[in-house]
Amino acid sequence: MTMLRSTALAAMLLTSTLAAAPASAQLPSMGSLIPDKAALLEQGKKLLADLTAMKQDPKLPAADKTKVDAMIPKATAVNTELAKPQVEPSKLTQLATQLGDLQKQYASLRGN
Repeated sequence: MTMLRSTALAAMLLTSTLAAAPASAQLPSMGSLIPDKAALLEQGKKLLADLTAMKQDPKLPAADKTKVDAMIPKATAVNTELAKPQVEPSKLTQLATQLGDLQKQYASLRGN
């Protein structure tokens, strides 16, 4: 019986807390969930410039140069999509993920 009372009390406290909170505090706005297109494009351009510079480095090992060669077309494709006037929010999120993955790969190469 004590467990039932504790559960009921917890449910009442949760309900009263949610009822007292303003609606805007319960859910984040959609604008905060969608990545900023202009910021992503700037990051993409910087990444592409960094990759291009890395490729030109004569000290870069051949294995890493091959990885950079594979990353450049992917970064170019992301930038091309981001440069379009209209990008669907779901596509923008996907592009942000791809860009983040490429940035991690670049950071890994730079650390070698």
